[in-house]
Amino acid sequence: MGDKQCAVCTDSLAKYKCPTCTIGYCSLKCWKQHKLEPCAPPETASQQPPSANPSSSVPPADGIPDDDEEKHRLSPEDLHKLDGAARVKEMLANPQLRALIESVRADPDPVQAIRVLRQRPDFEELAQAMLEATDSQK
Repeated sequence: MGDKQCAVCTDSLAKYKCPTCTIGYCSLKCWKQHKLEPCAPPETASQQPPSANPSSSVPPADGIPDDDEEKHRLSPEDLHKLDGAARVKEMLANPQLRALIESVRADPDPVQAIRVLRQRPDFEELAQAMLEATDSQK
């Protein structure tokens, strides 16, 4: 997530973003603290006049993801942690959860699709298990 501080504790660098309001946080503990208060999505480019961001829907010509997309990717270390997470593997054995993940991959707006799916208890439980597996402050 760049070099931004955790918006909750301000002690560490923010490694994650709230799927609703996109504030940065550093750990599961900070995420739980943040979720004690309701939050709202930030204003998006689609809520602004069309001339405010004319190139926002144009994909990069070279096919290389932009910085915003890249900062949401997991590091090889985090992928390795997920690979060893028994709870995540157990949950991914559920064909319904796998179908939900495939629907996110096929959605033209995967960030919004994830926001919607995180309202489902089963998907949110998977998201939390993944956060716990990659949280280095355990």
